[in-house]
Amino acid sequence: MKRKSPQIPTPSACHFRYHPKSRAGAATVETAVCLPFLLLLIFAGVEFANVVFLKQTLNLAAFEAAKSISSPGDNNSLALQSAARVMTSRRAPSYTISISPAVTQDTPRGTAITVTVTASASNLSFGPVSFMSGQNLSAVVRMARL
Repeated sequence: MKRKSPQIPTPSACHFRYHPKSRAGAATVETAVCLPFLLLLIFAGVEFANVVFLKQTLNLAAFEAAKSISSPGDNNSLALQSAARVMTSRRAPSYTISISPAVTQDTPRGTAITVTVTASASNLSFGPVSFMSGQNLSAVVRMARL
C-alpha cells in the first residue's frame, strides 16, 4: 500500500492571506522613521568635510606666512600677503594672522618665529543643523629665522 505524503498547507489554505498592498504602509513608516537620521548624517558629513578643508587651509596659510617671514629681511607685509592669498583663494571666512615675536631686519638668525592663523568655523554649516557654531579653528607653525 502506498503511503501518502504529508500535506503542506498552501497560502490559500491558511487563515490569513498575504496581500502585497498591505506592506505599502510599513515602507512609508520605515522611511518616515529613518529619513531624519539619514539627513542628519548627510549634513554632518558635509559639515565635517568643510571643517577638514578649513583646517587644511589654515595650516597652508600659516606655513606660507612662516616661510615668508623666516627668510632674511623685513618680510612682515610679504608674510601677511602670502597667508591672505591662500585664505582668499580658498574662500575662507574671516580670519586673523598673528606673528610672534615681531620680526624686523635686525632679528637674529635662529630665532623661533610662531605664526598663528585663526578663523571662525561658525559659517561652515550646510543645512538646518550647526555643529560648529561659535567655534574657532587655528593653525600654528613654528619656524626658525634663516
